Amino acid sequence: MKPTFKEIAYNSPEWTTAVKLREKILREPLGSIFTAEELEEEKYHVQIAGFIGDTIIATAVLVPEGDAMKMQRVVVAKDLRGKNIGSEMMVICEKFAVDRKSKLLYCHARDSAVNFYIKNGYEGIGDYFDEDGIPHLKMSKRL
Repeated sequence: MKPTFKEIAYNSPEWTTAVKLREKILREPLGSIFTAEELEEEKYHVQIAGFIGDTIIATAVLVPEGDAMKMQRVVVAKDLRGKNIGSEMMVICEKFAVDRKSKLLYCHARDSAVNFYIKNGYEGIGDYFDEDGIPHLKMSKRL
């Protein structure tokens, strides 16, 4: 079944499910959870979720920053990776950014995700840096 993508509302049941998916993939392996302050900030951000039926299988958060957007907390359910879902979500995120007059989309990519972003047209900027104890590289794409 092909996934569908849409913007979801902050603090909605869908958002709560998306946060749980992100936490399971991004934070639990590090022995941490999202703080209340981190989640509170999301009310100012664009929440994107991918669905198969009613099940959330992917999610990303877009943070408006002037004429750019930072893409963060990008995940695809582990059992669905390698099925082009992440790349489809990148197209949706890029469209949302363009629709909101952004000229640049960037992220802090974990080392393990750098090749995924390169495959999707993103370029590395600068050197690797430590974030949450993991090597990251800033990557961007002109829209």
